[in-house]
Amino acid sequence: MTIIYQPDQSRFRMPTEGADAVVDFVWKGDVMVLAHAEVPPELRGTGAGAKLANGVFEKIETMGVKAKPTCPFLVRVAQSDPRWQSLFNI
Repeated sequence: MTIIYQPDQSRFRMPTEGADAVVDFVWKGDVMVLAHAEVPPELRGTGAGAKLANGVFEKIETMGVKAKPTCPFLVRVAQSDPRWQSLFNI
């Protein structure tokens, strides 16, 4: 699984065999707000969304930026792991 940070497009991208899975973000001051996650329909229910979320969270952790998930799916994934709860203060 490769997560590609594309700051010029305000997104993270995970290439798949079909369409790419993405997490879109916006900057609110110095906080990266993770606003939307999308997985191709053919990959829904396969765990691809969780791989995307966890990969993006790992990338953010490495980048050392403040971030906050607002997408309900990303919030659920973050709440399910103490590591991400700590990263996002949730």
